[in-house]
Amino acid sequence: MNHWIRRSGCPSIAVGIAMLCSSVVTIVPLLPAAASATDLNQQLGVPLNNGTLSKTRDQADRLLQLGKDQEFDGSLLDAVQSWQQALKLYQSLVDRAGEAIAYSYLGSAYARLGQPTAAEDALRRQLAIVRDSQDFQGQIYALNSLGRVLAQRGGIQSAQSLFNEALTIATTINSADGEALSHDSLGLLAVGLGRRDDALEQYTIALAAARKAGNATREATTLNNLGDLYRAVGSNRDSMKYYGLAVKLTDINRDRPNQFRAIDGMVAALNTLGSYNQSLELLNQRLRVAQMLENDRQELASLQALGQVYEKVGDYPKAQQSYQQAIEVAHSLADTQQEGILRERLVSLTRR
Repeated sequence: MNHWIRRSGCPSIAVGIAMLCSSVVTIVPLLPAAASATDLNQQLGVPLNNGTLSKTRDQADRLLQLGKDQEFDGSLLDAVQSWQQALKLYQSLVDRAGEAIAYSYLGSAYARLGQPTAAEDALRRQLAIVRDSQDFQGQIYALNSLGRVLAQRGGIQSAQSLFNEALTIATTINSADGEALSHDSLGLLAVGLGRRDDALEQYTIALAAARKAGNATREATTLNNLGDLYRAVGSNRDSMKYYGLAVKLTDINRDRPNQFRAIDGMVAALNTLGSYNQSLELLNQRLRVAQMLENDRQELASLQALGQVYEKVGDYPKAQQSYQQAIEVAHSLADTQQEGILRERLVSLTRR
């Protein structure tokens, strides 16, 4: 067993469970977020436009995709409205597969919006549908999604039961991807309970299963989780090994949410070690990707992080430039809170 983990101490259960809850965001394409294949509720191989084609179904499919686009742009509330409209249309068509996907998106969105009761309701409805239709792959995803929300609400034993049920189904149907996801969930739960040795074991199994499944997104997610685990105990160089693999993998596969997360983890570890030049290189890469995607929210995060690192190395002109650009982006997003924080930061720099 990896006793280096035990010697480093354990976080409180509250902090650990918060980490588990944040994973509901990374899975909505998460951490954190944006639309991507990191979405735990992604229904692999389910055609959106199944059955008899109709204008109503086309409209429902378009609303479902519109919601994903809005989520990617950072407009989660607008996305929820689109998915709610899509859900009503699928219900009018008695399109159960469409309903299940809409419920999965809504469930994760509600969790991210701090509405655990609504999230649980949506995910239970999703689970009921995929069970009725004997969609075993869908059951694996629904069980994991619901388990993570229940963990957020303190239902640790219930969450563990759901994760184990999902793992049993995945093993029975030889779904390597389902096994990877379920072991990843069990790893997150172990982190939340302060059982870091168990978490390491679960993540290691999840990583092997993700590679066996050929799911690069799942692999990157688990690499990031391993990086987070090592960084939490102060093993920054070990964490950088996993973050580094994730950065390379996500760049190749254009898995942007996981790429942002990997860069953020790597930068945090590098900053702790005082390797600021490498941090600046990665953050400039992050900024270029955000600008290429025209993702203002991620551009704002990149500029803020650049300003902070430039401050640490004493390059105040570049720090001011980064903060000024960040203020402009925050203003365009109507994010008055961040804009105010940045203006205060800028004023403090001018006094140096």
